[in-house]
Amino acid sequence: MYPHPMFLYPGFDHYPGVTFVPGGTFPPAVRNDTSNIPFLPIEGKQSLANFIWVLYQAIIGEATAIDFYSKLLKDAPDGLHKEFIRHAYEDEQKHLQAFTRLYIHFTGQEPQYQFEPVRYASYQEGLLKAYKDELEAAEAYRDVQLSTTDALIKDTFFLAMTDEMEHASRFSFLYLTLQAPRPE
Repeated sequence: MYPHPMFLYPGFDHYPGVTFVPGGTFPPAVRNDTSNIPFLPIEGKQSLANFIWVLYQAIIGEATAIDFYSKLLKDAPDGLHKEFIRHAYEDEQKHLQAFTRLYIHFTGQEPQYQFEPVRYASYQEGLLKAYKDELEAAEAYRDVQLSTTDALIKDTFFLAMTDEMEHASRFSFLYLTLQAPRPE
């Protein structure tokens, strides 16, 4: 098996100090400079102004989630539901702090924002909204990561993205527990 072409050194048919079979050469398609290796960042570069706007929207989203989950926590029917929602609530506070620090780093000022509180008619509807919001946030944060090579931005949004995916799993589980008959 040949190594991924992304790791080839231009002009070399081998890694320094390593010879590959057969004879240390690679097929022409692997050596070809026109191969299908994506350029970084994968989603293409975005302007600083666009990044600041996306970061600002992420701050609003995190503040909205904190408010939303504080209300959902009060409606939770049992300890497991409270535990899972509290976990998400605390993570969202960390994300808001991290995004705010990032915003200050790039703009030199505190973000000023307002948000529209999330409304839901029932606890079950609230869980479903939370689940959908978490999936949307994870996707948005993934796109930010793929549009930069800046390690600080990538790491901050990677941490938030993985947390959002975990929250979506937890909210999905909680939602499904309301659907299933409960053991007595």
